[in-house]
Amino acid sequence: MKAWHIGNLNEITLEEGTLAPREGEIKVKVAKVALSSTDMSCFADRDNTAVEVPGHAAIAYVSDENEEHGFMLGSRVVINPFVKTQEHGEAVVKTMGVDMNGLMQDFVCVPIENVFPLPDGIADDEAVFAEHIAMGNKVFSALPCEEGDYVVIVGAGTLGLVLCQLATYYQMVPILVDLDADKLELAKKWDVYYTLNPTYDNLERKVQEITGGRMCESAVFTSEGVGLNAALRLVKNGSEVVIAGHAAYEKHQVDMNIILKKQLKVKGVCNGAGEMPSAINLLANSIVHTDGIITERADFDKMPSIFEECVKYPYKYNTVLFMID
Repeated sequence: MKAWHIGNLNEITLEEGTLAPREGEIKVKVAKVALSSTDMSCFADRDNTAVEVPGHAAIAYVSDENEEHGFMLGSRVVINPFVKTQEHGEAVVKTMGVDMNGLMQDFVCVPIENVFPLPDGIADDEAVFAEHIAMGNKVFSALPCEEGDYVVIVGAGTLGLVLCQLATYYQMVPILVDLDADKLELAKKWDVYYTLNPTYDNLERKVQEITGGRMCESAVFTSEGVGLNAALRLVKNGSEVVIAGHAAYEKHQVDMNIILKKQLKVKGVCNGAGEMPSAINLLANSIVHTDGIITERADFDKMPSIFEECVKYPYKYNTVLFMID
């Protein structure tokens, strides 16, 4: 087994060792791992050094046949990174590559319930985004939205782009806010009609015009690009705001005055536990599109150079897809 480790001083080393599945686990050969530029830059700045191996989105092939659970040798699978475990006597969900070592390695042992077979009609380049779709479903489960409601989505990274498509599928009206014109153009290709860039647009005035003066019924902040206060300002009184995504390990300025005066409810969603089957189904039915989200491809051995580049320029790439021999 070979795995890229990121140490205390942001030193990147390739470590080798033996790997054997424990009871309840299955061993798989990792083929592709997707990492966002933001993932990598935030990973380098984290204080918690217990997690050294990044990566929470991967396609793999079964390397140890498991007839009991229907996994044949060589079966193509997607790994669900959301692991159910116990902590201080309570059930919690941890995410590979965020709360525990991740998938940037050639072989990995994971719980059998975290491995899902992939239909032939779903390409690898689509399947690596299943975890984002799962988290997106969890977000909309947390929001009391109805058909026709306006939902402002702040951040046009991978999760934001997925959320816009899911909002349309669930018959809501997404308004996407980001500073990156290229990402906003990509969203328009998927029929996201309302895209706003605070560099050129007065956000509050524009949202008032779009919604007929009532502002948005809810908002999702994805921790990328524009600050959290934008999401708070663009919703009406009593609305719910979800902060979604993997922990970014950075501080955001929050205007508590807006939350109190508007009596807003703020929730956090950091995983898509329980939603992977639905995510795979959405991909199989072409509900969510992913063309253009992958903006760089690299071999496994290029990880250190790509990582260092992403630390310097956190928004250079949307998603980097690493191929593992």
